[in-house]
Amino acid sequence: MPENKTEPIFKSQDFHHVGVIVKDMDQTIACLESIGIGPFGLMGDRKWVDITFKGELHGKPAEWKVKISSAKVGDTEIELLQPSGGESALQEFLDEQGEGVHHIAYLSDDVRGEMDKMLEQGAELLTCANLDARGFAYFKTGEGGVVIEIRCR
Repeated sequence: MPENKTEPIFKSQDFHHVGVIVKDMDQTIACLESIGIGPFGLMGDRKWVDITFKGELHGKPAEWKVKISSAKVGDTEIELLQPSGGESALQEFLDEQGEGVHHIAYLSDDVRGEMDKMLEQGAELLTCANLDARGFAYFKTGEGGVVIEIRCR
């Protein structure tokens, strides 16, 4: 991505989480909690949820499923993601690179507007879903293989 001479798109107060791709959600949660990271969970006493998304992948319609869990570590949230069906940017990452840090995420009141700014600066849109609701978009920035997620506040 070219050097940005204008106002930065992202501000530190909008940082939300670090997303980590895993092969086995239950095994990863058990391992992390055993060393004191966590507790992980969503929606009450559930350790994770399996969510279906409909959106785009590389500019084409796509539908996929993802197991998701999260935990706070200090002021930072760790989001665990296990692809669980369909073609997705998350499954591509797992297939190509294995488990590991996938993205850093920022909150926005205007995902479409931020998406336009990212595209103007040369970022590659990997995937997006639900842009009119509680949506998100993932961008590959180029340098260092960093993926940025923009998520509705």
